[in-house]
Amino acid sequence: MSRARRPVFGLAFLAALFLFYGSGATRAQTVAEPYQLSLVREGDLVALGGSVPSEAVREAVLAAIRAAAADTSVIDMTAVAEGAPAGFAPAAAFAAGLAARLKPGAVLLSGTAIHVEGRPDGLAGQAAVSAALAALPEGFRLQRQALSPPLVRPFLLSVARSGEGLVLSGAIASAEGKAALVAFAGSLGLGPVTDRLVVAAGAPDAFDQLAASRFALTQMTRLATGTASIADRTLTMEGQAADRAGFVAVHLALRAASLPAGLTLAGATISAPVIAPYGWFAEKQPEGVRLQGYVPTAAARAEIRAAAEALFAPLAVTEAQELAAGAPQGFVAAAVAAMGKLVLLERGRATLQDSHLSVTGQVASPTAALAARAAIEGSAPFGFTVAHGITAPAIAAPASAVPVVAAPVATPSPAACTGQIAQEMAAGGIVFQFGREVMRPESQARLRRIAALMAQCPTVRFSVEGHTDSDGNPAQNVDLSHRRAQAVVALLVRQGVEASRLLSEGHGASRPLVANDSPANKARNRRIEIIPR
Repeated sequence: MSRARRPVFGLAFLAALFLFYGSGATRAQTVAEPYQLSLVREGDLVALGGSVPSEAVREAVLAAIRAAAADTSVIDMTAVAEGAPAGFAPAAAFAAGLAARLKPGAVLLSGTAIHVEGRPDGLAGQAAVSAALAALPEGFRLQRQALSPPLVRPFLLSVARSGEGLVLSGAIASAEGKAALVAFAGSLGLGPVTDRLVVAAGAPDAFDQLAASRFALTQMTRLATGTASIADRTLTMEGQAADRAGFVAVHLALRAASLPAGLTLAGATISAPVIAPYGWFAEKQPEGVRLQGYVPTAAARAEIRAAAEALFAPLAVTEAQELAAGAPQGFVAAAVAAMGKLVLLERGRATLQDSHLSVTGQVASPTAALAARAAIEGSAPFGFTVAHGITAPAIAAPASAVPVVAAPVATPSPAACTGQIAQEMAAGGIVFQFGREVMRPESQARLRRIAALMAQCPTVRFSVEGHTDSDGNPAQNVDLSHRRAQAVVALLVRQGVEASRLLSEGHGASRPLVANDSPANKARNRRIEIIPR
């Protein structure tokens, strides 16, 4: 409230005010000598006593208290009196703002002398009091200062690292501890150290805050940027690792067994390091497939491994994929597409470097090489460029000029063969994971049966055509449909179908069977077609 009636105080309180401030002025005085204004804060109450030169100054004092501590009540016992020194009005407002930042505390203006004692109200109060005492009103001097360290709850200390160095802020239990921590921070070689620490009361008992703070600073050496906060006995960290070694080291250090005594981890969000160039590869050998390099998230790592196991079964899949930031847009889809091209090879490697895909390796024949090159060149992952280096053994010269005539082999008619393939497709089609070219197990089994049927009509060539519904980006839909068609071709080739007999095409949503006006119709339009040609 702005101005309250004078309450009845206990004798001990009135005696304390009198002893600290002197007799002061009364409301009956017209000229005060000495000219004094007292402000005493206890809890959420500020008591004013002494003299003010005018009602306007009194209102300015009340406004300054409300601005600094809006929830504080004010008891006004001042009297309007003459005799104020020059500059008293701004000094009175200054004293009011200062008193509102103490809890408890008192400020006395006596002539041109300022007396201050008490405890700043937390870290914000400490900062405000320090700033005020560094800029006293013109013509006034600080005659007495008796300030206790602020009481801070929770007892919070923070360290932050950026490209500009280290910043230490918050509360610390002693001046000696502050000096030791600043010196330790400077010894780490992380750039300039900005000291914003405040010596304060309220530190938890039986806890080595200095050791915990040194631990937090040590973690900053492993981050490119980051912050660590110790609130009482709990640590919270976030930031981005400077490199892979730092990423691993921070996570090992934050295990419970590695923390300083008494410190617990409240939470940590440490981002993987940014890698440039961003590299990843899949390598196929007769004994299995290896995945290695950087992936953006743990979910991406699991998705790429699952796709590899589906594409290369029954080959074993091993991995050394590491988390790192910096992946190009569409990285996971590109990695799966890269493995789909690797399926066409007997052995080889598919490498992603930023947004460039390179496929190298060997195939069984020149014909298979032509088919693999065509498939790789015809379907770069969306947003990526592609190159290849495919080799095949040369065709051996005939051992004899005498032609060898093979015995005729009876084969089923092409019509019977293609009819059975159509029946297999009609029984359930080829189903993929949403938005991916990874087939479900039942579809892989269906394609193995279709491959066996294709072996019965070796002269028939087929087009494998992918289609999508109209949802999403048209260019991405074409890319997805092409990759799905390639995945089907790859599985058929692995089952023994000559690659030269198969042509993959992706049409996106350009050739719908029905209108894309319902979920059921959209499901019909998302399809693979295997067509004799």
